[in-house]
Amino acid sequence: MLFLLWFKVKQPESIDQKKLMEIWTKEAEAALSAVKGGKIKGLYKVSGKREVVAILDVSSHEELDEILETLPITRELGHSVNVDVFPIHPYDNFYELMKKLTK
Repeated sequence: MLFLLWFKVKQPESIDQKKLMEIWTKEAEAALSAVKGGKIKGLYKVSGKREVVAILDVSSHEELDEILETLPITRELGHSVNVDVFPIHPYDNFYELMKKLTK
């Protein structure tokens, strides 16, 4: 199951810029490891914003929840991280569906 995740990070007033970058570095290390492991299919930083877009391939909704709850940035920043989650599927699958529905 593919999901597009859009992470929006707000810096809490209780931490300084250096601490935020330390937390984000831990998150980046975990994310890049997941890319190498194949769990993350795409990972992009939104230029000029504290936002990251990821495409994950998970086996269930529960696995997605587990991943989101165990991310370093989620554990350390909690409510300061907003994640929009969108289920997605390959466009060629959609194309095949359109061909089937138009017959």
